[in-house]
Amino acid sequence: MLAAALNDPKHPVNPLIASALRGLKPKTIDDVALAYQKAYNDSKASILAHIDRCATPGRSSKQTPPAIAQMAAYPWPLPDIEEILENEECIALFDTRKFCADWQNRPVFGGQNNRKPVAYFRWAQVNELRLSHPGAPREAMAIQDAASPRDSYVYLRGDKNKRGPTVPRRFLEVLSQGDRPAFNDGSGRLELAKAIVAKTNPIAPRVAMNRLWLKHFGEGLVLTPDDLGNMSVPPSHPELLDWLADDFTKNGWTFKRMHRQIMLSSAYRQDSNPNLNPLVARKGAVDPLKIDAANRLLWRGNLRRLDFESIRDSMILLTGKMSPAVGGQPANITDEPYSYRRSLYGYVDRLRLNDTLSQFDYADPDMANSKRGSTIVPQQALFFMNNPLSVEVARSVAARPDVVKAFSEDARINAMFMAIFQRRATSNEIRAARDFLDKQKAMTIAAARGTPATGTAKTSTSGSSRTSAKGASGKDAKPANPVAAAQGSATKKGVPATKKVEAPDDMMMSVSTGGAEGILQNVGETIPRNPLTPIELLAHTLLLSNEFVYVN
Repeated sequence: MLAAALNDPKHPVNPLIASALRGLKPKTIDDVALAYQKAYNDSKASILAHIDRCATPGRSSKQTPPAIAQMAAYPWPLPDIEEILENEECIALFDTRKFCADWQNRPVFGGQNNRKPVAYFRWAQVNELRLSHPGAPREAMAIQDAASPRDSYVYLRGDKNKRGPTVPRRFLEVLSQGDRPAFNDGSGRLELAKAIVAKTNPIAPRVAMNRLWLKHFGEGLVLTPDDLGNMSVPPSHPELLDWLADDFTKNGWTFKRMHRQIMLSSAYRQDSNPNLNPLVARKGAVDPLKIDAANRLLWRGNLRRLDFESIRDSMILLTGKMSPAVGGQPANITDEPYSYRRSLYGYVDRLRLNDTLSQFDYADPDMANSKRGSTIVPQQALFFMNNPLSVEVARSVAARPDVVKAFSEDARINAMFMAIFQRRATSNEIRAARDFLDKQKAMTIAAARGTPATGTAKTSTSGSSRTSAKGASGKDAKPANPVAAAQGSATKKGVPATKKVEAPDDMMMSVSTGGAEGILQNVGETIPRNPLTPIELLAHTLLLSNEFVYVN
């Protein structure tokens, strides 16, 4: 068999390898490997000379005999150094001289041989190039059925070493009526999906509508979105859940329509301030706060905290730089230079989750999570206080035309409140903002003169922040949706709404850092570290208030 392979004209063998193998009568594969090792050792000097020619600019590898060049090119082609330096993927893939020289000096066999190239090939960097390079293919993970799908065993007590009977692929018995036909179309995934959404299964549409309700109200009609059934807490409004599920299935299972149904309802459009509710204002009426403090009966709106993605998108929109592009490469949404793409396109490294995401209760990417937690920790306040993106938002708000061209200082303050909170400032907030601006102007003038400030301001920066935060829950004002505020200002005064723009194929949103962290680094400029003006400081202070990160 070996002699026939060496003499096959359709698949010619390297003459140096053929010479080493000719006449060999191997008993094991190790005998063949040792013959290969001897052939490479005998040609080592010529191979290293060829590698040196390839790695030296100005020298040509054409002087090398073809048999030596072919041996040096295993397991990867070995181009000249000029070609390597022009190809980013080649640079990231391997160090030509080190890989080839070390591989020739220390050939290993057996199990270790499979692990040897991993030390030289930078697979993480290659994967990052595939994510970030403009010429990288647009790919997504997909599942392909095996050529011959097979049924699985029952593992007794969950032990894979204790196999029970083989179980045919079919739907769950507890959700089936009568005989359950086996799945015969490939792996059965499509048949399983059809069985889940069949009219005979009432669970799927109720689970979907409960989760949709959860996203809009902060709590589902059933408090346990992952557990709907006899063991779960009963729904607060069972008839409503039934109606939503029925309407959902009768109208083509379209989520877009159900979003509209819910958001146009009077329940969704209620104010979260209990003092404005007619049930509370009516004298002699039963106090709903004593009966239903948790608002399970939806007698008022729920005050909800935005997640990190919504907070960041609100900030990006306030800068006026949000990219309307659809699709394209992922972007780093937490580090400078900042990307102005929507958070939907943020790159998430499951092995190294960014600290900023963790501080804002971002879900563990390795686990299914139907409902994120919501915490208030000091790191979140420090993000708004020290993050350069907050500084850019403050500058952008202060530079808005309706702020710059305001006819008075009170009008300027109101314009900033409208941009950030989508409401006008109260009289107390205007007074506190005026005092804040007076103090900051006095400090700026004093710093320019080199003398201590002697302003007559009555409130401090933190006082202004507390005033705004108080307005979020007091009688004077209600918390507003910052996303809607930013959208309202973006289309104000005749400015047309943003149209859908497809991301160009050559859009270079981010590149690999190549560092140990393996993160993506955006292309762009960092935010200037210049001192803020008094009006910019006021905008920054408003961002520090609780109202900016709450809805309703």
